[in-house]
Amino acid sequence: MATEGSVAGRELFDSLNVEYEHAYRDNPFKKACIIKAITLMEPGARVLDVGCGTGVPVSQMLADAGMEVHGFDIAPKMIGYASKRVTKGSFTTADMLEYQPEGKFSGIFVIYSHLQLDYSSFHSAMFKLAKALEPSGILVIGQSPTDTCVPEHDPTFDETKSYVEGYNLPFWGKPLATFMMSREGQLEFLRSMGLEIVYETVDDFQPDNPRCGIETQQYVIAQRLNDTPLDLPKPLPRTS
Repeated sequence: MATEGSVAGRELFDSLNVEYEHAYRDNPFKKACIIKAITLMEPGARVLDVGCGTGVPVSQMLADAGMEVHGFDIAPKMIGYASKRVTKGSFTTADMLEYQPEGKFSGIFVIYSHLQLDYSSFHSAMFKLAKALEPSGILVIGQSPTDTCVPEHDPTFDETKSYVEGYNLPFWGKPLATFMMSREGQLEFLRSMGLEIVYETVDDFQPDNPRCGIETQQYVIAQRLNDTPLDLPKPLPRTS
């Protein structure tokens, strides 16, 4: 069942669609991460773009590199644009929490598509996706780390100081209830499953829209080295 955060994400990004694309498509740090990811996969590799939006730039770059691109997004208008922009890709409307991967992927990309979830939902979704990686496959995540935008003693932090959920982060000129991990928390989350960090950057990016402020962004590539079963990511979700 879709969560309140998922529904909010669908409504928000269905309303923004191309305007969002224009503001974020020329991000050099995001593009550098995707270029690096492409070098870690074989030509023609099967890849999944989670929360693909309009398909620009992630799915488009992957398709242009010859990858077999599959993408989904909760916002139907976004999927309509993606299908037109990335004609060599296959796109569908789906909720990240309900989506069930079919087969294995060489690369799974979760670029700023999970930020309105709660931690429990993020935890289960990421573990589900990571298990769909083939040996040597990569999981690519983009997020805004808490380190530069959340006060150290903010009450929305979990007990381990790894993440906040429902934090009012400015987005499009308004506060948006957002899930974020700390920089190290994101890395440890991936390592705890048994993945190896092979790439990480943290940089400041100014979206091309006057309503958007400068964002500190973290991009991480984690690789599944073999077919050993993955461990549940840490920290575990809070128990009610």
